[in-house]
Amino acid sequence: MMNGSNRPVKVIHMAPLGAGGISKLTVTIQRLLNPQKVRFDYLVFRNRKEFLEDQAIALGGRKQIIDTENLHNEAIKFVRKFKGMVYLFRKEKYDVVHVDASTPYDVMVALAAKVAGIRTIVLHSRNDDFQKSKPLRDAFMPLYKVIMLFVVTDYFTISEKAAQFMFPKSVFRKKKYQLVRNGIDTDEFLFSEEDRKKVRIELGVEDKVVIGHIGRFVYQKNHEFILRTFVEYHKVNPNSVLLLVGEGELLGSMKNLARELDVFGDVIFYGVTHDVRKVLLAMDVFIFPSRFEGLGIAAIEAQANGLLTLCADSIVEEVNVTDRFVRVHGWDSKYWAEQIAKNLKRSRKSDCKQQIIEAGYDIKSTVQQLEDFYIRSARK
Repeated sequence: MMNGSNRPVKVIHMAPLGAGGISKLTVTIQRLLNPQKVRFDYLVFRNRKEFLEDQAIALGGRKQIIDTENLHNEAIKFVRKFKGMVYLFRKEKYDVVHVDASTPYDVMVALAAKVAGIRTIVLHSRNDDFQKSKPLRDAFMPLYKVIMLFVVTDYFTISEKAAQFMFPKSVFRKKKYQLVRNGIDTDEFLFSEEDRKKVRIELGVEDKVVIGHIGRFVYQKNHEFILRTFVEYHKVNPNSVLLLVGEGELLGSMKNLARELDVFGDVIFYGVTHDVRKVLLAMDVFIFPSRFEGLGIAAIEAQANGLLTLCADSIVEEVNVTDRFVRVHGWDSKYWAEQIAKNLKRSRKSDCKQQIIEAGYDIKSTVQQLEDFYIRSARK
């Protein structure tokens, strides 16, 4: 139909199906795309059950596994991944390989697509810094960016800062990329006072101030600072709790830190959830002190729900989309606690649906932009 045949455009995303914001966004886009026009598959490098896997499969997607999780030799792991990708891309004859990139190293997926003869190869910058420093990988940064110039056909980014971090200088300087916003389904985050009362009773926090955060327990999200900020606020207002939603490699150490700081009984480690609106409704303020973010979709979702959203200097300005956004400067946990107390004097707003739409973060606009791109690419 869209590619010289009667089949949908075949797109494979190098995107995890875990509980992170990008995974949720990609599956939401899949749900809203016309399945007669575009079909998504997902490339993953570990053979385990993923949080959003069932949703993606129910929508007609497939999880394509190249399992390298238990290979400890990096050279062997690279060869296994690369050969597996080339074979997969050729076998499935994808129209588009869409690389959701966290680091420039992810260009190796694009290189495999080029070797496999894929005509449309998208590198989509999802980050603006490294999660962890790896000296050998980091030393090859200039090489990765040179490779991009020869294998990538289209560059997408979620923010200007993410584009500057990820792309070759010539691509960034000449703006040879498209801004594809991390849109959200605004209807999913509508405020309801009745629902808010129910969830606060369920959590046992109906008479407390709830400071909240949603994010994986990883270095990037800065949970240690969140805990220390809560300690400072709790000194001023003992009738408060911290609601942490997510899971990850640092969850255990953060629980231990909460015990050391003597606030473990006042912290709710909620785990992961499919119902983000529910936990947002329980909160009185959302704090977002990530060390770095390509964008920070959780902060946009919080604003959509009408929550005061306190963001660090490290968060890109593109996240400032409503009058609920508050920029907090520096890394002094006591100052952050003071800002929480100061801003809590502002009333809890219903929701900011219209402001989100006007700022260009409505998921429908994102879906239409991508669907049009995929169809045009398949017609080349």
